[in-house]
Amino acid sequence: MPMDDEFERLVAGLGDEISAEPAQPPGLAVVVTPVASASALAGLCAMSGLSCKVLPTHTGAVAAIALAAVDDPFAALTNAVPAEADDLAGALSRLTHLEVVLVVARLSAAEEGPTGQLTAHRYAGGERAGEVSPGLVLSSVDALVEDLLLGAVRLDEVTGVEDTSSIPRWKAARMFTRGLKKRKP
Repeated sequence: MPMDDEFERLVAGLGDEISAEPAQPPGLAVVVTPVASASALAGLCAMSGLSCKVLPTHTGAVAAIALAAVDDPFAALTNAVPAEADDLAGALSRLTHLEVVLVVARLSAAEEGPTGQLTAHRYAGGERAGEVSPGLVLSSVDALVEDLLLGAVRLDEVTGVEDTSSIPRWKAARMFTRGLKKRKP
């Protein structure tokens, strides 16, 4: 029965290839806020125990987190919001008392360019308030946000990024209050 042996060898090899790679590559979640000061947002996040990276943009401060790899191959077929991104966006909308937009990018590189999925959701009062077009969101924010989501720029390459997990509480309070002060003309 050499044909059966050949079949078993091929099937055994397939299992190794499938489990060697994650079903879906990691992604990035970005929470776009109307908060003008990245320092104030970073201080608020640090005081509240939210671990993220806050960066300044011309259209407002943005909070970003890297997403863990997803083992469920069907997760890409749904518009399910990753739990860590949902928690961050909900907390920011509740803490700031402002509406924020969460954009989730699960992309991978292909020969013809990035491929994958972008989703965007509005949050108000700590709750998801609806889905919005990612294209409309990206057209209304700083180009840096789009570059981050598409992988053209990495978070650690952006100047002015604050890692909220490494900010001491006393410094977070100072950053928050200084960020709220209006600058004199």
